[in-house]
Amino acid sequence: MKLSLKFIELVAPDNDLPLNQEDLIEKIGTQLGEVEVEGDYRPVYDQALIVRVVKADKLSGSDHLSSCLIDDGGTNNQADRNADGFIQVVCGAPNVEANQLVVWLPPGMVVPETYFKDRFTLTAKSIMGITSNGMLASAKELAIGEDHQGIVVLAQDVKVGTRLSDLLRLDDRIIDIENKMFTHRPDLFGQLGLARELCGIYGRPFKSPVWYDSSRLLSGGQGFALSVNNELSAKDCLRFCAVAIDNISIGPSPLWMQSMLSRTGIRPINNIVDVTNYVMMVTGQPLHAYDLDKLSASKNVAMGVRHALEREKLELLDGRVLELQPEDIVITANGEIAGLGGVMGGKSSEVGKDTKSIVLECANFDMYAIRRTSMRHGIFSEAVTRFSKGQSASQNSCILAYAYDLIQELCPGVSIASEIIDAAKANPEEPKEIRVEFQQISTYLGSDCDQQAIMQTLKNVEITAKKDQDSLVVVPPFWRTDLHLPEDVIEEIARLNGYDKLNQTLPLHSVRPANIDPAIQLDSCIRALLSAGGANELLNYSFIDEDLINYVNQDSSRFFKLSNALSPDLQYYRGSLLPSLLKKVHPNHKAGFDSFALFEIGAAHSTDSVDQDGLPKQHKRLSLIVSALNKTAKTQYQGAAFYQSRRFVDYLFGGLSLSTSPLSFASINTIEESSGFYDLAKSFNQNRAAVIAYEDKTIGLIGEFSQAVSRHLKLPAHCSGFEVDLDAINDLRSSEAGKYRPLSRYPKITQDLTLSFPPTTTFEVIARMLNDTLKDLLAKDMVASLTLKDIYCPENSAAKHWTFALEVESYERTLVEANVTTIVDALKAQKL
Repeated sequence: MKLSLKFIELVAPDNDLPLNQEDLIEKIGTQLGEVEVEGDYRPVYDQALIVRVVKADKLSGSDHLSSCLIDDGGTNNQADRNADGFIQVVCGAPNVEANQLVVWLPPGMVVPETYFKDRFTLTAKSIMGITSNGMLASAKELAIGEDHQGIVVLAQDVKVGTRLSDLLRLDDRIIDIENKMFTHRPDLFGQLGLARELCGIYGRPFKSPVWYDSSRLLSGGQGFALSVNNELSAKDCLRFCAVAIDNISIGPSPLWMQSMLSRTGIRPINNIVDVTNYVMMVTGQPLHAYDLDKLSASKNVAMGVRHALEREKLELLDGRVLELQPEDIVITANGEIAGLGGVMGGKSSEVGKDTKSIVLECANFDMYAIRRTSMRHGIFSEAVTRFSKGQSASQNSCILAYAYDLIQELCPGVSIASEIIDAAKANPEEPKEIRVEFQQISTYLGSDCDQQAIMQTLKNVEITAKKDQDSLVVVPPFWRTDLHLPEDVIEEIARLNGYDKLNQTLPLHSVRPANIDPAIQLDSCIRALLSAGGANELLNYSFIDEDLINYVNQDSSRFFKLSNALSPDLQYYRGSLLPSLLKKVHPNHKAGFDSFALFEIGAAHSTDSVDQDGLPKQHKRLSLIVSALNKTAKTQYQGAAFYQSRRFVDYLFGGLSLSTSPLSFASINTIEESSGFYDLAKSFNQNRAAVIAYEDKTIGLIGEFSQAVSRHLKLPAHCSGFEVDLDAINDLRSSEAGKYRPLSRYPKITQDLTLSFPPTTTFEVIARMLNDTLKDLLAKDMVASLTLKDIYCPENSAAKHWTFALEVESYERTLVEANVTTIVDALKAQKL
């Protein structure tokens, strides 16, 4: 946001604004945000003078040059003069005439247009045999406008020899304040708001101009039938004010207005457009003027505010042609689009040199809708900058009246030619009282507060503040749409008084170590385990696209869709982590990695899991994929792909000090819809996948992937993975089963045993039976484990032979062979 020190003096002349510019810049940088002095205009115009053209004769031999004598009132003491005390200047402007008041740039002065780039310094030089002392300047050469067709001619009566900088307030400094500091402050996108803020920073009371009163209304007129149909909701367009104005005379705006606009980054165009831009720069509220005759030849204008239709097109003022989308807000006139609401007007209704009547609009649009339209079409206008900060709807009527006052001043004879239209969907919300205890203010600011001083601080910026027992009661003015909470009020007090004045004593902190978060500890442990086991961690976006959801056979309706996605590839919240990992398998193989294991720890969301407010619940998940190419001659991932993922599951649970005996694997067809993994199950091969359960509670899925998923994502034949619920695992670790137990000091006994069972018996059933038997056989001081070593099944045999390694140890004694023999005999006796 560009702040002009002279601009704020102009819009708030009745206020005691600080005059020390250096101190002012330092204050702004300390209490408003990072600043950069963009232009110091004080030396730019210090020699430019208002002079009278005494004589202007065409030069013989030239079709455009004139020899002029000018009267500077004797102000300049460097230029050569004739016997009458006049100075000779050669001028090429077609509009130069005798008795005009013009701007003279004397020799030795830098042309203002070139001051901040490649400086061009004027000298006294001979042109066609005549000495020219400096030049008579155009608006472009003075850097106060774009007109270069002729010199600036002043209409008002000004004393000869007056400095141009005194006449137009050009002894100015332009300060560029970082916009991010003002994101929540729409009032600070106008010079009036900045003036109020500066008074507050200096502890001086500010008084808004009389015209800035939300209750001020224009009186309607007659001549044109103007109506507005606001089809949008109160959220998208709360208020739309408009009025028709007749007897317009288009011309350049006054030099003071052109110079103010130019210095703050706005290109002057004509008096009507310049008024709308000037009011925007003063208040932060954008306006727009439409040529009424271009809207309707019959003088009857039915305006509308609606969403665009699919593939509707609009040519903007800058010549761009847009293909609109249904989310865009458009302004129509008699059914035809006249502008893109809150962004830019249309070319078809542009105010030009032949304009005689206008429709002046002042509206309030939803800042998020404007921001999305701006991003969608790549339009970043001054109006967008201000609308996207959330301007107050309460100010529309008084700003419309102020704009008319300025038009009337620049175009005497104009008249209001219609009723004042105020198409409001609802009354602007009245500011609500904010109550904050004085004790809370003292606690937050770190020192006892002076209650009277606090109230005066707020009153200085026109915030109503009063004391009610031990509390401060605040009523924000209509332009402060950012004040809602007690904390907002406390921040306002601290900032206006100066953060440098706050107590700098650091708060007391306990030296006791912070409690370790079990969830963070679990993540760290998993990362260390899986990295040591040969897996590589990936970090993916929490969002995926609809194509990937379809590729893994899942239902996109069970995923949360973002309304403002960063890109088409990031439209949905992930319902699980596996799809993101699967998408990375083929690119890694293509990059030359024949075999690998990838894992990710992250959050998953599903429409099936929301809280009482309808917001998505977050589920912490761990996902891992093992993949190897068939062409690999030797790989660490040999055997069926399912068992490679199973190996990582067993390794993980062992590393987390969780017993694998309560861990079970059931058919994936038994998955329940309420488990949270129901949709993910569709990605797996139903005959080569399983539900992971711990003590009969579903905690995840494991298996190989379906042919459709493998085909869509180009997965190799040897590819499998699993996904588990880390919240459930964290709960298990916090229980007694997850407690650490030191190693025994006594030797363990190891013995192999082979058991025979029918070929159709699954390992799941055998392991559960043997582990249950072990629990019953072991004494309290003993621990044991069974590890599968081999499976053998002769052809056409009626039995399959399973070989296990049995390890038994005690924490209190040295075991003898008889202790183990008893256990082995009991295990051999088990039948199914």
